[in-house]
Amino acid sequence: MVVTVTLAVAVMAPAAHAQEVQSLSLEEAVDLFVTNSAELDLARSRLRSRLGDSRQSRAISNPTASFTNEDLGLSSEQYFNVTQRVDFLWQRGPRNRNAEARASSARSEFQADSARIVLEMKQVFLAAWEGTQIVAALSETDGVFDALVEDASARVAQGDLASYDLRRLRVASATAKQRLTQAELSLAGAERRLGSLVSRDRSISRIRALPPALDVPDVTIALALLGEATARRPELDGARAMTEALEATASLVGRSRLEGVGLTGGFKQQSDGRSGLFLGLQVSVPLFDRKGGAMAAAQAEVDRSRSVLELLRVSIEREAALAEARLLAASQQRVLLDESGIGESEELITIARIAYDEGVVGIVELVDAADAFLEARLLANSIRAEEWRAFFELEHAVGGLPVDAGAQR
Repeated sequence: MVVTVTLAVAVMAPAAHAQEVQSLSLEEAVDLFVTNSAELDLARSRLRSRLGDSRQSRAISNPTASFTNEDLGLSSEQYFNVTQRVDFLWQRGPRNRNAEARASSARSEFQADSARIVLEMKQVFLAAWEGTQIVAALSETDGVFDALVEDASARVAQGDLASYDLRRLRVASATAKQRLTQAELSLAGAERRLGSLVSRDRSISRIRALPPALDVPDVTIALALLGEATARRPELDGARAMTEALEATASLVGRSRLEGVGLTGGFKQQSDGRSGLFLGLQVSVPLFDRKGGAMAAAQAEVDRSRSVLELLRVSIEREAALAEARLLAASQQRVLLDESGIGESEELITIARIAYDEGVVGIVELVDAADAFLEARLLANSIRAEEWRAFFELEHAVGGLPVDAGAQR
């Protein structure tokens, strides 16, 4: 495989550097993806923007300064005024709570987006790895058919084999080659998609996915965290924080009846030599707009957010339960596969080839053995990939695994 990839790169490099193929493990691919992902950069930008808005919402309004000169002919007056709104004195608590809650919601949303994006990347990696295994199995079967066709052609020319057997073998060989061509195209698409995710500058267009570190993922820790799914998922933390923010907003609306209260102070000087300080007060009189509609709307938003929070909790519990069921089913399939002895399919085709060389079995029996070998390999690879997909979904459903647990994988 290494020789084949090296030769392919050497031939294609003069024409297009983008055809370079690099092999990566799952851990290496995730690290590169986290570093280079444009989608994660977008999520980080949204987080910085929302955190900036949160900090800004705490700010106290600036004072307003003004200077006025009144020329009345025989006399004149000059005013220097400074006006400061003082709403913040009774709004500061709810505004701070609102800002803190929205900042917490932004962080939780970023964590949820990151987890979702990384899960999607892992699914792409598994698709590329499974495609590699499919191509490998089909290539091996195609090699068997090529050797058989060559041998059968010689035997037909010698009159030692019926032409029907050769035609049957050529049909099987053509079918295998067609399947191999389609699998190679699918693999190229999966590897290019993986390459586009981990290589921002597109210098590496295809990534060859190496097999996962372990044949079977250790699910013990993930299953132990099922009961904590609702406490660990960042989506739920974000929904709680948003509810708190809306509650603080409702409190602000309730205190806004006197919005616009301000203090004015300044210095006045007259042309007759008199001067002095003065102080003024501005008060909003809630005669026409008593904020009743705004308060009702704010409370309705709080109620809506609480309903969303409860629905999200139920959804997460259901998602975790489904992920557990899917993983247990995939693990059971793998155990049944191991117990069925299907792993002996490679021995089957080896025995069949020896028997064919010795004249014990014919072309049809050898073709059947090759088909059985191929289907067994494809089934085993499919079950293994399905188990890993189910494991990643369960890992996401429980809010991720501890760092030391992830290292064990």
